[in-house]
Amino acid sequence: MEPFQLKKAVNGVEYLCIPGIEEEGGLRAFFTTRRGGVSKGDFRTLDYGGYTDDDPADVAENRRRVYEALGITGCTQGFVRQVHGDRICSIRSEDILKENEFTINKADGLITDLPGLLITTLHADCLPLFFFDRARRVIAVSHGGWRGTAKGIGPKTVEQMQRDFGCRPEDITAAVGPGISLCCFEVGAEVYEEFKRVFPPIDECGYRKDDGKYMLDLKKINRIQLEEAGVSRVLVSGYCTKCNEELFFSHRRDHGRTGRMAAGMILLPA
Repeated sequence: MEPFQLKKAVNGVEYLCIPGIEEEGGLRAFFTTRRGGVSKGDFRTLDYGGYTDDDPADVAENRRRVYEALGITGCTQGFVRQVHGDRICSIRSEDILKENEFTINKADGLITDLPGLLITTLHADCLPLFFFDRARRVIAVSHGGWRGTAKGIGPKTVEQMQRDFGCRPEDITAAVGPGISLCCFEVGAEVYEEFKRVFPPIDECGYRKDDGKYMLDLKKINRIQLEEAGVSRVLVSGYCTKCNEELFFSHRRDHGRTGRMAAGMILLPA
């Protein structure tokens, strides 16, 4: 069963929620689609990204509409300037945030226990990874492209949640969100060999084509990595961003000129 549920807000914004995480109460966990915004051309319509050629005013309006749809207007928004690495930044409840929006450079994940802070990563094929520790009420989002996955960004997020917040893997629910899937993720032999070096069960997660290239299942790799890290529950979306042109932006399908979806989590203030 698909763990991400499509919702349409009264303002026209369409997004995916994660009932298996939100059932704990007191938080929002979501992934935006491309529907319900004001962007035009290649970025139509709900482009959430800040690093494209889209009109910044349109992006700002799109984000406002998402906040409205989720009922989180007035929140503080935290971004990372993603570099396909494995650096994750922690923001603790005692940290004092002086800005309504901030971006941390050269990072691919955020962790927090601070209510009212919306932590966000941006995507257009790379996998969004969501984490919620129901015991300590700690949330995290990470950006899992193939490079980040090869570096183990999922397990490293779990390790940092343990180190910085005292989390236990058995208390964490993780979700691997919509992204490019086995059906569409073709890579060269060099990428396959890199995975083989760092991830021995790679042969279980793809196959070799007649032309010498490979099809890889990044979602399965992330699921195995998270289970090996001790995460008690891993939800995996079946949505492929490249296949579903009406619902998602895709860097590969759109040859790099496209919008971005947001993966976000926020602990709601009491």
